[in-house]
Amino acid sequence: MSKTLQDLIAGTSELRSLPSTTMRLMSLLDDATVAADEVLDVIEKDPSLTANLLKLSNSAYYGLRRQVGSAREALVMLGNKTIVNLAFATSMGDILRGPLAGYHLERNELWFHALGTAIGASKLVSLEGEAGLRERAFTAGLVHDIGKLMLNRSLKENLVQLPPQADSQTLLAAETDILGFDHAEAGAALGAAWNFPSSLVQLIGAHHVPSPGDEIWQGMDEEVHTLLRAVAGANVVTAYCGFGGGCVPMHEPELIETMAGLEFESEDVESLVASLPNDLDAMLSVIGESR
Repeated sequence: MSKTLQDLIAGTSELRSLPSTTMRLMSLLDDATVAADEVLDVIEKDPSLTANLLKLSNSAYYGLRRQVGSAREALVMLGNKTIVNLAFATSMGDILRGPLAGYHLERNELWFHALGTAIGASKLVSLEGEAGLRERAFTAGLVHDIGKLMLNRSLKENLVQLPPQADSQTLLAAETDILGFDHAEAGAALGAAWNFPSSLVQLIGAHHVPSPGDEIWQGMDEEVHTLLRAVAGANVVTAYCGFGGGCVPMHEPELIETMAGLEFESEDVESLVASLPNDLDAMLSVIGESR
């Protein structure tokens, strides 16, 4: 992480640290041996988190055979790993909901884009037969744009706004031109400062890399490679569906070409485009929100 990014993180008091519950959940994300009682100890001390977790667990998204009424029941039905990832995602909601003037984003616009990307990434890994990566894909999709939170503060302080109606590459170039780094770099730095798992930091920093042939993809283990393809793909599909998070959507031929470059079949892309708006609305309705 460069000195400039270190200074920017240190000077952004509202992002200097995550809420304590979120930090404790983060410490459990990469712990394959975490005990159920340890997970419950974190969740059950936060009534709001518990309530939101139960809403999500009982949603059609998870398709449980029966309704669950406690965090312990949810854990039994879905498993430790799913619950830790879902609780972490739930706890990030408030951080992602605010307006970002530097990006011309109203309140909730980044949140809708992040949630859509999370849903899309989890679906893409499932379509590829990697359902075991579904929760990690959801979490990575949810936090992929956290760098915008940090850069927005700097843009405001310099009385600068990024170009409206810009595609992703134009946006990245403008960020670098104005600030010296883009939101993917900034997001990776912020994730490292928040002690995110190294694989998650890597995913955040690479989510705009367009093709598995690029150098940054080399040396990744197979799971991270699969997750990166899913997050990068879901990011552009979510924008295509109207939830751009500051980027204009691609036209259909460019979308198909980009997704083919990420090694996704056209029928999987069509399936995701068709289902994503309804899936996003369903997820929002479960947590008492709408767009």
